[in-house]
Amino acid sequence: MTSTYEALREHVFSLDIIDTHEHLPPFEADRPKDTDVLAEYLSHYFSSDLVSAGLSDEGVAFARDASKPLAQRWKTVEPYWEAARNTGYARSLDVAARELYGVREITGDTIEELNEAFVAAREAGGHYDTVLKRKSRIRCSIEDWQSSCVFRSGDEVDARYFRPVFRCDAFIAPEGPQQLEGLAHETGVPIKTVDDLKAACEVYVERELGRGAVGVKCGLAYMRPLKFETTSVTEAAEDFAGLLQGAEQWSLKRLQDHMMHHVCALADARGLPFQIHTGLQEGSGNFIANSEPSQLTNLFMAYPNVKFDVFHIGYPYQQTLSALAKNFRNVFVDFCWAHVISPTASVRALVEYLDAVPANKILGFGGDYNFVDGVVGHAFIARENVARALAIKVDDGVFDLDRARQLAQMILHDNPAALFGLQL
Repeated sequence: MTSTYEALREHVFSLDIIDTHEHLPPFEADRPKDTDVLAEYLSHYFSSDLVSAGLSDEGVAFARDASKPLAQRWKTVEPYWEAARNTGYARSLDVAARELYGVREITGDTIEELNEAFVAAREAGGHYDTVLKRKSRIRCSIEDWQSSCVFRSGDEVDARYFRPVFRCDAFIAPEGPQQLEGLAHETGVPIKTVDDLKAACEVYVERELGRGAVGVKCGLAYMRPLKFETTSVTEAAEDFAGLLQGAEQWSLKRLQDHMMHHVCALADARGLPFQIHTGLQEGSGNFIANSEPSQLTNLFMAYPNVKFDVFHIGYPYQQTLSALAKNFRNVFVDFCWAHVISPTASVRALVEYLDAVPANKILGFGGDYNFVDGVVGHAFIARENVARALAIKVDDGVFDLDRARQLAQMILHDNPAALFGLQL
């Protein structure tokens, strides 16, 4: 490592940062109770690498079952864990084990010791403060607790750690008459037509803003392409009639497209940043091309005042996103999740973005975990990656150390604070 990197690493690890995206339980008391370290650590991300390495779905389910003996469950996953130990997901967990519990890495020799420390920390309480504040030095995390297309109410969050965003996915792509009934019940708007659905969506948006929401999030790339055409009310109404008759969700694209434009218009009118999932989908087996970020171009053009926070650097389409962010005033690059998908790709992407994209449009970190220990591992890797990328630019003579330190502050703190209007 160069002396430049060491100097920048020290600086980056001294910074308080803002986390652009989490799926954590909104209060520490909401964490799952009947769990252990293996069940929790395999609830997100690394289990997908185990499946990729060959573990069966039944093996994953068994490993996550905390009612079964830990040693037996470890033996089931151990060959696949060793095969996938090289990935960013695995490295994040090893960092968490080391930083939180003093366990150097997760192996068959350490899993029992790690679990004892994990259970003791849960029982002691105050773990959110330990992970998010003391270890990760996160001033605030943008919280997406509505982690599916299913509408949920009661999404208040612990303001010591989080500011919420909300999803309109259930309004954009309702799953059937039963979900429409649920939306009607929650908003107080009977939903019999497309106009009713739009009105209910607006009621919901106002309610979430009243709860302190700082943005809106879309995760529909998990179920359909991100190309949202301009469609008429008449076309949307034809699909809405099919929805009432039980048509399959995938066949209702015109309704979904129409409602997505409605949500963009609502965000525009209220000055709300719009977070959109692009790139790799979590889990195993999906159409990655559905989430290629250039499919959003017509939205970027149609809503030039909406600030689109484009997630996960679009991985593996990170260069496409670079061109989009360079081309559009309202497109921002977000590294949430990216540093653990591929640490090396993230360093390379940041090096390239610093050549092509104005630095005030780069958001450097979002943990994107559904369990809190993962955040400390991801934040550690992200800080090292930012230091590495900036050191490359300094050593190449692009800018000096003082400018690199300033850019680190922007990327990891100031840019997300400005985008979400955070008053901290």
